[in-house]
Amino acid sequence: MKKIALISLVTLMSCGGSLSDEERKRLHYGLEKHKIVMMNDSEIVLAAMEQGRSLYAVLEKLSFDSNKIDSVARVHGVKAVQLDINSSNAITKETEKQLLDAYISGAATGNMTDNIQKIRKGDADYDSLIYSKPIVVMKDGVENVTGIWNIYLAKKQVIISASKK
Repeated sequence: MKKIALISLVTLMSCGGSLSDEERKRLHYGLEKHKIVMMNDSEIVLAAMEQGRSLYAVLEKLSFDSNKIDSVARVHGVKAVQLDINSSNAITKETEKQLLDAYISGAATGNMTDNIQKIRKGDADYDSLIYSKPIVVMKDGVENVTGIWNIYLAKKQVIISASKK
């Protein structure tokens, strides 16, 4: 794949620079996408946490409007899902159930901070991460977890975004 990109680049450059602005942007994006970036696991997790917090702040500014959330998610290449504690069919994945249970348990101790979890498929290394943040409502002076927001981030996209900084 990298050889093809390099050959394409050389071929295009030898054409006398007759690329349009749009073609030039696509070429730069393709080269950036295939650039080798070295990040260790803790750097990836920190970058995912920053991106998750940033995206959550955007969702919050949009007052969690579902139409706008879908647009933001598409633009950033993520999936944002609100899980309600009372909806029995909302929890479809074991990881989501574990996160919700952890936040409910954490409510008793006051430990309800946002979180990053790696998503593994079988024995393979993880390919995505979930940023989660509890939905907390005060009732009778007690914090109650009513659900969580999950933002699914692709590991590859996290690395690409972090390398642009």
